[in-house]
Amino acid sequence: MEPSRLVIAAAVALAVVLCGLGFWLGEAGGPPWAALPIVIGVVGSPIVAFAVPGRRAKKVAVGGAVIAIYGLTFFAGLSSFGRAFAECIGRAEEVRVLLKEYHQTHAVYPETLTQLQSPIPCGRMSRSTILTYERTRDGYALGFGDWLVQHTASEAESFIAHK
Repeated sequence: MEPSRLVIAAAVALAVVLCGLGFWLGEAGGPPWAALPIVIGVVGSPIVAFAVPGRRAKKVAVGGAVIAIYGLTFFAGLSSFGRAFAECIGRAEEVRVLLKEYHQTHAVYPETLTQLQSPIPCGRMSRSTILTYERTRDGYALGFGDWLVQHTASEAESFIAHK
């Protein structure tokens, strides 16, 4: 492979990694104005642009395209998180039912939600469910949330929203 093609391939690979990272950061569910996603996009795009051989105008065009694609993938990740969050609003109570059934069968709550051997709602594309679960001494703590609202439940209480 000739050197310029190798450099272009490396720039494309770097752009793909940058956009994958943008999607992953979006799926974290933080606010879009958080510092980390902005810094990564603003710093990563010029790095990709400088890696592309050619004139300054070409580098500016590539940098602009990469930051636009990075932004789109970040917001696609946010959309994935939003779908998971909306699903939790409607279906998280099902997990409480599964936990109750597990407890009735085994006389103890599971260590993890995977022990329920049932599909767990609220999944994202590149990450697992947004539900958090912890077995406590007397029961469990179950929750999910975004950067604004947290929803918590236990063996004794249905989900309650907290700001």
